[in-house]
Amino acid sequence: MPPSAEDISREFIQESVHLLQQSAGKINHCLNQLDSDQIWWRPKPELNSIGNLILHLCGNLKQWAVCGITGSVDERQRSQEFRADVKVSRDDLQSLMHRTIEQACQAMQSLSAPALLEKREIQGFSVSVLGAISHTVPHFVGHTHQIIYLTRLQKGDHYQFDWSPDSDQEGVPI
Repeated sequence: MPPSAEDISREFIQESVHLLQQSAGKINHCLNQLDSDQIWWRPKPELNSIGNLILHLCGNLKQWAVCGITGSVDERQRSQEFRADVKVSRDDLQSLMHRTIEQACQAMQSLSAPALLEKREIQGFSVSVLGAISHTVPHFVGHTHQIIYLTRLQKGDHYQFDWSPDSDQEGVPI
């Protein structure tokens, strides 16, 4: 018997939730190795810090996956996410990230297969809910890898690699 639309939508949502939670773990792993100056360090003045990237991820995820799905009021102020003079503590960044991911996961897990095809207006674009999730989750994953790179760039040989204990290559840097 082929999978139903509900089976497919459930799998898509479950994988999206998994990717967000996995990314949060990777970002936390990086944040826990950094002090405040490193979190807000910019490789060049025109580039973003890890702190700015986290603020941006939270703004984007809330806009696309929370407000976009639930229809709640979007109060995002995107330009504030990139300011050089904003310095939020590591604990506050982690709390914001976890709270935003939890809200997004709850919104996604509330969806039915037909709801994934509903249209929304987000950032001036008309997209399906499925399209909104397909936009914001890879966006989150992509910036997660930037955060890992910026952490490795700063920590050099002192970077602590994260690996899964059940892998065949335990401890091999990725």
